Amino acid sequence: MRRRTRRRRRNVNLISINKIAFFCLFLSIITVCAVFGAPQKAVNKIIEKKTDITVPAESQTVKIDTEIKKGEIKSVSSFLPSGYSDITDAESRAKELLQNASNDGKIISEDYSSKNATSAIGSLYLRNTTKKSDINFDDFLKKKIFASIDKDKTKPVVLVYHTHASESYQVTENGFYSNSLVADSGTLGIVRVGDALCRKIESLGYEVIHDRTVYDTSYSGAFERSREKISDILRANPSIQIVIDLHRDSITRKDGSKVKTVTEIDGKKTAQIQIITGCEDGAVKNFPNWEKNLTFALRLQKNISDSYPHAARPLLFCARKYNMDLVPCALNIEIGTDANTLREAVYSAEILAGGVAEIIKECEKQ
Repeated sequence: MRRRTRRRRRNVNLISINKIAFFCLFLSIITVCAVFGAPQKAVNKIIEKKTDITVPAESQTVKIDTEIKKGEIKSVSSFLPSGYSDITDAESRAKELLQNASNDGKIISEDYSSKNATSAIGSLYLRNTTKKSDINFDDFLKKKIFASIDKDKTKPVVLVYHTHASESYQVTENGFYSNSLVADSGTLGIVRVGDALCRKIESLGYEVIHDRTVYDTSYSGAFERSREKISDILRANPSIQIVIDLHRDSITRKDGSKVKTVTEIDGKKTAQIQIITGCEDGAVKNFPNWEKNLTFALRLQKNISDSYPHAARPLLFCARKYNMDLVPCALNIEIGTDANTLREAVYSAEILAGGVAEIIKECEKQ
């Protein structure tokens, strides 16, 4: 009996020791998770914070799903700061950080008003990258623009949107490119340039819709996503005749230097405009309005070039569609490059607005 009792006691002791060991191991695992999990949570918070910075604030983003039903999407120009106060503030902050800013490459300022042009009509330069080498651009320039604009000033006639809303500019001109001095795309990037374009068109007497939706949270599929929403806006607002997908270009040379396309207008450095229009060519199909788009593009380019001979780069005629098939007067337009400053791009947008307003006036119903 004693032997059995001793064995039982040994077994009980072993079980107790095992339980204690298991409990200690469990506590160790929890401690390790707590120690290493905390930094990960901190990283996640930083990532979330970065995401908030690059995406426009909800109050500044057009809520398309809600407003389309009402047909009341309006330009955001009413809540923009007057003049350039927000840009001036950003420039001041950037200058304070200039000493510690990274130097990530040389910036080369160039006038691209005739660079890479394949033909010219007066002061209007063109770059044809299609197989349509026999096309007579002068004939298209003389055609009537396919748009009929109602004189009712309360209805929107222009839609501005950004398939790549995350495109941004340098905050200040430093003589070098700096990744640490890139303007926040959420408030001071291409969407801010779109704000300036819309406000100027409105000041000239025409209603504009500015869709500030961010479609390039993922670069892949951005054009498909913007197409879906823009189609909805057009259905809800049949008065819209002109559609502009506003972008910013980027030109980087083999040595890593960046080119900013720039000219001087009225004593101000101004980012140059590149109008892009496409056609059915090669793999590009189902673009029935391309000839009408080309006429619109040429006339807009002429309006700008006649008033400001160096404000625009050669009109790019290419085998692309870029959602320009949605209406006969739809274009993809780039303002400057990532080496231009935001201020230079905003000046340029105001010049573009004047050219657009001339088209609208010409197309108003008599």
